This record gives sequence, C-alpha cells and structure tokens, in this order.
Amino acid sequence: MGSISAVYSTLGELIQRYRYERSMTQAKLAELTRINRGSISKIENGDIKRPDYATIQPIISVLNVPLREVIDALSLTDHRSDTWFGLLHNSTSSGDYSLSAEIASYLLASRNEESEVLLGKLFQIVQEISNDNELKLSLLNIVITYARSHGIQRFVARGTLHKYLIERDDFSKMEATYQSGQYVLHYVEFLSREEKATLYYKLGVHAYNLKRFDECIELCKKAIIEEDADSSFSAYSTLLICNSYFRLEQYEMAEKYLKIFSLFSFSFVKENVDFMTAKLNENKGNIELAISQLQNCLDYSTYKLNIVNSLLEIYCSNNDLNAANELIQRESDYLAQSSNTPVSVSGRAHYFVNKGKYLLVLDRKREAIENFVVSAKMFADLSEHKQIYECLELIFENMKSFEDDFEMMKKISALFVELKN
Repeated sequence: MGSISAVYSTLGELIQRYRYERSMTQAKLAELTRINRGSISKIENGDIKRPDYATIQPIISVLNVPLREVIDALSLTDHRSDTWFGLLHNSTSSGDYSLSAEIASYLLASRNEESEVLLGKLFQIVQEISNDNELKLSLLNIVITYARSHGIQRFVARGTLHKYLIERDDFSKMEATYQSGQYVLHYVEFLSREEKATLYYKLGVHAYNLKRFDECIELCKKAIIEEDADSSFSAYSTLLICNSYFRLEQYEMAEKYLKIFSLFSFSFVKENVDFMTAKLNENKGNIELAISQLQNCLDYSTYKLNIVNSLLEIYCSNNDLNAANELIQRESDYLAQSSNTPVSVSGRAHYFVNKGKYLLVLDRKREAIENFVVSAKMFADLSEHKQIYECLELIFENMKSFEDDFEMMKKISALFVELKN
C-alpha cells in the first residue's frame, strides 16, 4: 500500500489503518509493543478515548506513525497533560519547531493541572534541551505569551530572562539584545534571588562590552547584593566595577575595588590584580614599572591579548620597535587561545590595529592596511562603530599609494561591502 494521507477523526482509527498498512494483527502489535491486546482493541474501537503516553508511544513507534498525524488526532479530544509532555519530549529531536510549539500549546490547554504547574513543567523541558537554541526560543515564546495572557508574572519574568540569556550570545546584535535584557528588569521582582543575580551580572557584562560603564557599575553592584559574598559572581562583578571605573578614568575608585577584588581566593584573581595594578602604574606615569609588571603577567596569565595590546601601545609610544617586534613574532601564541566572546574578539581587533600602527612606523603600508581591514571587520561584528571609524581613517590615510593596486583595492572594496551589509 502507499503512504497514508487521509485525515483521521480519532487516534484509534489512525492506529488501526497504519496497522492494516503494515499487514499486522493486533496480536502481533501487542507482542511487539508489550501492550495488552485488549487495550489495543479498545483504543482502535474508541472505547479508550484518552490512552496515556506510556501506551501511545510504543504503538506509534512500532507502526512508524508520523508524529504530525498523531497530534492532529489527539487534538480532537481533551488529553491529559502527561500525554502532551511525553509527545513534546518526543518531538524535541525531530527538528520540527512548529510542531513542538503546537504540542506545547496543547499542553498548556490541558485541564487536569493548574496553569502554573503546567508552565513549570514546560519550563523544565526548555531547560533540559541542549544544543538547540532555536527550539528553546520557540518554546520560551509560548511560555511568555501564555503567562502574559493569564497574568502569571513569575513566568513572564523567567521566560524573558532565559530568552535574553540565549539571545545575548548573538554578538552581532549586542545593542538589540541589551535592550531585551533591560526589558527583563521590569519583572525583576518576580525572579528568585539566584535569577536576579544572574540577570544583573549578565547584563552588567553586556553593558561593559557595549562600553556603558556607568550602567555596568550599577548593575554589578546590584548583582553583588543578590549574590553570596564569597561567590565567583561576586568576584567577577567586583572586577567589572573596577575595570569600569578605570575606563571612566575614575582611578581612585578603580583602586578601591581592585583592593576588594584582591581579597577573593579564586584562581583567576591574581592575574587580574597584577594586570590592573600594572595599568594603574602606567596611568600614574610609572612606565618602566608598568612594563616590568606587564611582562611578568605575560609569562603566566591565562588570557594574554590584553597584556600584549598594553605592551604594544607602550612600546610604540616609546618607539621601542625591537620590543614590539619580539611581541609580534609570538602572535600565534596569543591568537591561538582566543575564543569568540566579545572580550576576545575585541582583543584580537585591537591587536591588529596595534600591529598595523607598528607596521606603519616601518613604512610597511600594505601589511598595515591589511591589518586595519581585518580589525575593522572584527569591530563590525561587535558593532563598535568608533573603532571601525578609526580603522577606516587609518586606511584612507595610507591607501593613496595603492590606488592602482587591484588586489589591495579589492580588499578595501570588500570591506566596505561587508560594513554596508
């Protein structure tokens, strides 16, 4: 027989016709599924109108009934929530997001449990899904819409928080997702203490990456209030406050929070304290001391690009080209350890700017422009417009001698196309 395409009015009829297509008796189906033959007969005859998921699942699996047809049949009757939960779990590996969302909607319409209980169970399923953010977002939208329409603010808050935590990882939309995070603040009173701390800290990191340092300070101070005093969140929040004050040129406050940060006992504390101490000494004019401290940091620190960039800027400012060259010769060591986080991408982008400036001093303009092009693309990924303009300015200042160079102009044109898009 060909594939079944008819519309069935009951689950029983659907099962019966697929059984007929497989030329399978009820006895054989009972043997394969370990479901009582009498139960199978009653389902097919409509005597059992609402079989539970434990009964449905082995039958549709053995008969290879498409999940879409099962859902269409079940939607005609008021099934218990556990059936819809089972089917939703079943659907999460199918890649059919619209089907999973539809099942979730039927689940929330179940009448055998309270709305908040159903939302809690659906939310648990969302948290259990791994490596499929599109599906998680689809289900979170169901949670948020349902919770909002039923006035269940706790799940509006939790849904929007977790939606933000997923969307913030799209670094090409940092400004838009930051606004989404700000929106969650309207519901912060409905979050648990742990969720509040997570929101404030993650939003604080986000603000820092957008160079909204005042907002970062405010958010991280709130995170510290919600967190345990000796937690890693508190430590990282304190470091962000310190770094933000430094970027705002409020150096006394930066030193104050650096001292507080130094009291934490985590493994990441020492290298960050040493690096920031060197930066503060550089700011005070203690350049030789700062260089010595930065070189020491470079020997043992886990993340090296920020140290390399600081040293390159000092070396180029001091016209110490030999020291700058020694750093650049080891660039594969620094770049190999980089990830795709905003801090890491920004670090690489600044490195290529600094390298380009060093190459300009050596009158190696072609290589310099190539580095500025790479840097501009990276800054574009982070929507760092000020830094993009700096790169473009450096390119324009040095491209005149390459106007007849087809390959160079092609690279520059490709950059403009990418920035435009």
